[in-house]
Amino acid sequence: MIELRKSPRVTVTWRSGIKMPDGRLIFTKVINISAEGVLLQSPENLVPLRSYPMMIEIPGIAQASDIYKVSCKGTVRHVILSGDSYNVGMLLSEMSELHAQLVVAWISKTAHLG
Repeated sequence: MIELRKSPRVTVTWRSGIKMPDGRLIFTKVINISAEGVLLQSPENLVPLRSYPMMIEIPGIAQASDIYKVSCKGTVRHVILSGDSYNVGMLLSEMSELHAQLVVAWISKTAHLG
């Protein structure tokens, strides 16, 4: 199968959370990431084209035990019901340059392992 995406995806298992418009925090899991976005599993359906404040826990490159709590916004691109959860594709924005570089480092590290 030929990959037609702009950016390579890296399979991960990272904890994340999304702040809902009513103020609740829902816990989600990032299952893959690229330089532009994430695919995550959510217990709740999210609204396409809506932006949500979110946080992603990203392990350090040198020390996986170093966890970076990355604040950003995620804009929902698509939602697919999968079993008892939703797979949600999100475009990331409002991430610090340092954290964006951490994501790029993870993608680069994984590309060299594959």
